[in-house]
Amino acid sequence: MLRAVVIQLEALTAGTLPAANGREVHGLWFHHWQTVDRALADQLHADQRQCPFTLSPLLGLGAPQHGQLAVAPGASAWFRVTTLTAELSQRLEEAWLPRLPETVMLGPLPWRVTGLATTPAAHPWADSRAQEALAVEHLLNADPPRQWHLHFATPTAFHSAGGHLPFPLPGALIGSWLRRWQAFGPVALPEDLADLAQQRVLISSYRLHTVPVREGQRTTIGCVGDLTVSAPALRPGERAMLDLLAAYAFWAGSGHHTPQGLGVTRLLPPAGS
Repeated sequence: MLRAVVIQLEALTAGTLPAANGREVHGLWFHHWQTVDRALADQLHADQRQCPFTLSPLLGLGAPQHGQLAVAPGASAWFRVTTLTAELSQRLEEAWLPRLPETVMLGPLPWRVTGLATTPAAHPWADSRAQEALAVEHLLNADPPRQWHLHFATPTAFHSAGGHLPFPLPGALIGSWLRRWQAFGPVALPEDLADLAQQRVLISSYRLHTVPVREGQRTTIGCVGDLTVSAPALRPGERAMLDLLAAYAFWAGSGHHTPQGLGVTRLLPPAGS
């Protein structure tokens, strides 16, 4: 089961937070796991392969100034957690969420937990889906789309030789989705799907800008905004697999450092729908 849950917060004191605060959310995530399930916390921390979760930074506070977010008492904000396996989704529901304290710390600031959103009706970034049902819906579609509109809500970057690639080239983008699907999905897809995307998926349009993510000594340049890709020359079965991965990105994110807040992604409705 795929889960995307939004945790809604209210600031209790004034202060500032780094604009790139994914590490603060990451710290809260693991600190609470240490409280409710230490063995699982250690397992998640030790696993250096694909992470079975993603985290957003704290969102909803407005534009940063000089790399800092100003927080006023009573300010509303939220962050998002997603889980990519049935086991972790179950523990999230049974332990992490029910035992979340009324007050949590993000960096130096205390926040009151005001709500949890688990459905799209409650928050547009919340939803749950069985992976098997997602696969059936998209892979058995006899007429899959030829074009996909994507939104990157937080800075998104990809590994490249010697550094970071701050642009979602089709091979890198679809490759990042494919690696997570192969690790956690119920049915394997062809390993050469990313190579196929590199060769035959086109960028139709984009409205992106780069954003630096500064965390201590590390700076990652990522992109935020909208991208449209198309695959007019692919066969229906190939397009169906890309359609599945594009939908999966809502939970899996795009690119690297998704457990620290990068790569929050959603598939947008087709134009005119």
